[in-house]
Amino acid sequence: MLQQTEIETVYRSDDVIVVNKPPFIPTSPLGDNGDELCLVSLVRRFEPRIMVPVGRLIREGGLIHRLDTPTRGLVLFALTQEAYDDLIAQQKHDRIIKQYRATFTGRTDALPEGFPPYEGFDPAHECGVITSYFRSYGPRGASVRPALSAGAKRCSGTLYSTQCEVESPHSVICTISRGFRHQIRCHMAWAGYPLEGDVRYGGTGSDRFGLEAIGLSFCDPANGTNVTVTL
Repeated sequence: MLQQTEIETVYRSDDVIVVNKPPFIPTSPLGDNGDELCLVSLVRRFEPRIMVPVGRLIREGGLIHRLDTPTRGLVLFALTQEAYDDLIAQQKHDRIIKQYRATFTGRTDALPEGFPPYEGFDPAHECGVITSYFRSYGPRGASVRPALSAGAKRCSGTLYSTQCEVESPHSVICTISRGFRHQIRCHMAWAGYPLEGDVRYGGTGSDRFGLEAIGLSFCDPANGTNVTVTL
């Protein structure tokens, strides 16, 4: 079982803390009691102030954003109610910028079921932006699919963009401000590059999951200065 010493603190101020989430644990509790192993329960052991703010769910405390369970990397918490309210407002207005390293093993022309044809650029060789609406897909909406129209069935009705920059022959740096569940995973699979280990979206099986949150930019709630945290 993970111990509190295994959670790295990457940035700290009087109002916020940024930690490095290990892969394959949930960001927040999945049940109502909040006692199961997850990032929130591990961080509150050494920084109980993350539970001071009251937000969308009491069991999440000052959690500002989530990462998918297999994804590792930077997660932001507020330590006061004032900081929480400020950061949630920043997030709502697309002022919290997140960067991810997306790693893949190669290209495939076989799109997973339910994907519309992809007619965009090649993110492994060009810089550009992948844009779509999203809709829930499959039993209990466990997956998502890109939608070309806001009127598609079970569609979010909001347009989401993933900015892609080539890093290496097998990795892309993806930047987002407004995020949807599985956004980068789905967009990369749509473009023909499912992430390493992401079998849900057509990736190859692997002990390693090819998505890491490596950058986070926001305004300090206390003084309005820009803060950029990187791994």
